[in-house]
Amino acid sequence: MKFFAGFLSSMVFLALMSCDSGDDAGVPDKGYRYFPLTVGHYQLYDVVEITYTLRDPDTARYTLQVKTVDVFVDAAGDSTYVLYRSKRLPGEAAWTYLDTWSARRTADALIVQEENTPYVKLRFPPYDGQVWNGNLYNSGEAEDYRLDSLGQGQIRGGQHFDDCLTVLQRDNKDFIVFLDQQKEVYAAGIGLIYKETTQLSYCTQPSCLAQQLVEQGIIYKQWLKEYGKTE
Repeated sequence: MKFFAGFLSSMVFLALMSCDSGDDAGVPDKGYRYFPLTVGHYQLYDVVEITYTLRDPDTARYTLQVKTVDVFVDAAGDSTYVLYRSKRLPGEAAWTYLDTWSARRTADALIVQEENTPYVKLRFPPYDGQVWNGNLYNSGEAEDYRLDSLGQGQIRGGQHFDDCLTVLQRDNKDFIVFLDQQKEVYAAGIGLIYKETTQLSYCTQPSCLAQQLVEQGIIYKQWLKEYGKTE
């Protein structure tokens, strides 16, 4: 399949840029628990996606499934995990394939490749106020990610999670021209439990300036509803 050919080419890039992820046993706690990597691990999320155009906003609701299906090990012993993503609309039984991502945890970073673009999602060990370039391994401009909270309990999707960290990827608070806020929340032993993206372009004509009239954009929210491990 064509998506698999593209995925294999991305594996070469990841193998060149990172160091040994190693085994967790017998090493100091570096925060690896916030993104466990095991073949068979799966997560189900409720997703609400609101798309704004010049017409009325369109709202889509669906269930997203992320499943760790395979692992590749290179000659140096480094591991890259393959993540299949699929969606299911309300009332449907069958899953529809979306795309293939990958995740690689090095000694000091978690790199998630979203299709063909790698992002540094976390740095290890995490600490309050930590800042890093999320676009370090892609061609985008430098983007400061900031660890906003660490080791705190949170309620997401009606569930309580004891040990979480929150990463602010963007937080410009511009309510005049373009609002761009993105964050992700990770829980110990589970991984990603919440994701939110708000990107809204406002009308800037004199007749509507500063009225927060959305011309185009998206609000995306993703909550964990279930997780586990298949045999």
